[in-house]
Amino acid sequence: MRFVDLPTDILFAVFRQLFVCDILAVRQTCTALHSVSRERTVWFNALSAHVLATGFPLPGLRGRSLVSLSSEQLEHLTLQALRLHHNWTTANPVCSRQFDLHPPSLPISRPRNIAVYFLPGHANRWLITNTLYDQPASPRKYVIQCWDLASQVPSCIAILRAMNLNAMPVAVNSHPDNLAVLALTRREQSETITTSIYAVDFSSSDPESAFQCINEFPSYPHSIALEGSTFVASDPYNTVRLIDIKSGQPLCELRVPLLHDDPTLRNEEHRCLGAVLLDHHVLVFRKQWIHLYDTHSTRPPEPHPAAHTPPRLDPIAKHKWQWRIDTLVLSPRTRTHTRTPAPLPPIDVLIRFDTWFPWPVNILHHFVLPPNPHPHPHPPRPAPPYLHSSAPADGPHMAHAIPAPVRLFTPSDVVLGRYGTALWIDAQTDPRAPAQAGDHGQRVVGQMLADAPAPAPAQLGSEAGAGGCGGRR
Repeated sequence: MRFVDLPTDILFAVFRQLFVCDILAVRQTCTALHSVSRERTVWFNALSAHVLATGFPLPGLRGRSLVSLSSEQLEHLTLQALRLHHNWTTANPVCSRQFDLHPPSLPISRPRNIAVYFLPGHANRWLITNTLYDQPASPRKYVIQCWDLASQVPSCIAILRAMNLNAMPVAVNSHPDNLAVLALTRREQSETITTSIYAVDFSSSDPESAFQCINEFPSYPHSIALEGSTFVASDPYNTVRLIDIKSGQPLCELRVPLLHDDPTLRNEEHRCLGAVLLDHHVLVFRKQWIHLYDTHSTRPPEPHPAAHTPPRLDPIAKHKWQWRIDTLVLSPRTRTHTRTPAPLPPIDVLIRFDTWFPWPVNILHHFVLPPNPHPHPHPPRPAPPYLHSSAPADGPHMAHAIPAPVRLFTPSDVVLGRYGTALWIDAQTDPRAPAQAGDHGQRVVGQMLADAPAPAPAQLGSEAGAGGCGGRR
């Protein structure tokens, strides 16, 4: 029997073992195999095995169901995803599109873009920019814009002008289906802190009125995150509060252990740097701690604010870093389009540790916080989703140490994507040049943070020490 005369299901099983480049090569051999390579099953299997199973992003899907796509569409989607991933991870990626975004006319010569955000869940169509500018004898002012990148020439569809914003003023909603797009925290002249929640009318013909304030409430100076209908903020005493954006009332207070039982002492190691909201838990990443809180007892606010007293929660699990942290970014690792309910993802944490000197360490450390492999989310005995035991293997383990020198008084920043892409600014302009060459410039550099296996028990005792000491000057 000839190979091409095998039953179709056998041929599909053979094609399932091939890489995409091999499928395209087999297609060129004869008419029969060319026909088989055009079957929808072949490309559905290839997309599942080589894109979805590896966690690669799937650009171009635009909300369509995979079940509704034809064989040609599945093939195009598979090839596009692999092509873009290869280009992004190569040493010299090729830019596929480039454009300049010009803020509206400002009465000053040196405006600075201080933050850029893509709105999640919209295929990277909408971009939020935050531009800072100054005027003589005037406070710092900001222009927040929403750009439509779908057209060949990007257009500004919404403009919001603000001033007296805090250091981290804008929190973009991580849930694309929520009406609220961003939270803006500002300090009033009376020194009170106010957070405003904005939606965007994407169809408005007037950019000046497209940002629509849907609620405003008293708040706290350090905005942490906006996830769905929950706003996360921290006060000067390092207490983190979850706030319902519809009512403006706190859902709960996440407390930290007191120093010497004195509530007036503010411990810098407890300052909040980030948070992850789970179904019934919250992970709070602080200057030198990770705290896990159980929020099962949290209830929606009462109709009458005066009658609402939010529960005050203490951490049920914790992890202490060996050194204080200068910079921290985190992201739960995204796995797309799985058929079964996805388990809890590992959390990527990228850290630059602090030192006793006026500059941080010259190394970025990539840690992975593993989930509980056997979570029990429901009462009466819920198991913690992370930090489920005090064993070192259940805490964060270091996956990579990345050289990234910084200089005194130079800007330094780090961002971390949902699919494991890290980008940062450092002072090393050429890896082949002497170490002092970085004193003459900076670079933007990136790396894909590959999954790393959990360390063996024998490695856990020395891992944290090796990670931190190597970066101190």
